[in-house]
Amino acid sequence: MLDAFFDIEDERRIHRLYALYCHHFAHGAPQDWVSLFTPDGVFAKLSASQGGLGTSAQTVEGHAALLEMTKGRREMFQGQVRHQQTDIVVLPGEEVDTARGQSLILVTDWRSGQGRLAALGSCTADFRRTKQGWRFARIELSALPKPAAQAVT
Repeated sequence: MLDAFFDIEDERRIHRLYALYCHHFAHGAPQDWVSLFTPDGVFAKLSASQGGLGTSAQTVEGHAALLEMTKGRREMFQGQVRHQQTDIVVLPGEEVDTARGQSLILVTDWRSGQGRLAALGSCTADFRRTKQGWRFARIELSALPKPAAQAVT
């Protein structure tokens, strides 16, 4: 991983995708958020939130399903939940015009007044270069604590 470098301009564009993912989600822009995915893009939340966010494990695929999911989250979060992705690492993919990303996630919840840490976890993402540029092909979120079956001993 340490020696697997990626074209700096492509990496910069993928970093922007990560940032826009958080901004569009936080500011209730579902159409803009969905546009960051390939038409067959997948969002997979591997575990239910433990911090009171009210979200469950789920996998959705395709623009229509992604749009429905993010509209529901917009209503649930009331513009008061923020997502951050940090420590982003972008690596070349196994095929031309693909890349793989890893990051840590942090979610804060401000719905009840003073903000609180609502979730921590990790994220893996697969990217594909399209005619419109780089897009998420798949993103997987795994929150802490991991269910016992996933926990590393």
